[in-house]
Amino acid sequence: MAQIRIGVDPDNALGRQLSDLEKSQLPYAASQAANKVAYEIRERWKRQAPRVFDRPTPLTVNAAMYRKATKAQPYAEIFIRDEAFKGTPPAKYLLAEVDGGQRRRKGFERLLQSRGLLSPTQFAVMGRGAQANQFGNVPAGQVTKILSQLGAQRDRYQNQTTVSRKRRRGKSNNRDGEYFVITKRRGALRPGIYERIGRGSGVRSIFIFTNTAAYTPRYDIFGMAEDTWKRLMPFFLKRELEKAMETARPLP
Repeated sequence: MAQIRIGVDPDNALGRQLSDLEKSQLPYAASQAANKVAYEIRERWKRQAPRVFDRPTPLTVNAAMYRKATKAQPYAEIFIRDEAFKGTPPAKYLLAEVDGGQRRRKGFERLLQSRGLLSPTQFAVMGRGAQANQFGNVPAGQVTKILSQLGAQRDRYQNQTTVSRKRRRGKSNNRDGEYFVITKRRGALRPGIYERIGRGSGVRSIFIFTNTAAYTPRYDIFGMAEDTWKRLMPFFLKRELEKAMETARPLP
């Protein structure tokens, strides 16, 4: 899923007999045509992502990238971005959404597991009480706050101590923004992370712990790439060869 190659067969590029001059220009024309098709596949992904995924992040929309073909390497490579300045690279989290299957564990899930708050077989999915951001996810700031209160931050200085919690609570009887974990079912409350509401005993679910977090296949990126190649490669190859012939020097 992470990489697709787009190349050509120079021996049958146009389905006709080529002159010696055309054959000499074909490697360059083929590489240019492959690059044009690769670009179109990337742009098609950008257009399709908002239709396939629910409120995709900019990182998801721009996940498809390509490496250009050259005369020596007459194929372009389409691949899913495997690095990210912050967060998880698309190549990791899109694998399950594109191909289907169990998703990878997120960073905060691994942190919860390291504190013994989440079992190795569990995933944390968004609860009904969570207020999603514009991309349909629990805001990163809230996740950081939860990890801090639960003492699950990598940086121990970011973890909120019992003293600091009491000091904050002492300023107000309002308990909003106070989080706690349930590891075993407690009455109507399933295992998960909850936020206390107001001054009473009300709570709302932010994350629910579940043993499954599987996706059904959403988008056949291989099929999309192949369809784009079949439709556009003949056109671009013919055009690029004609352009190369216009500026080519006669053979000796």
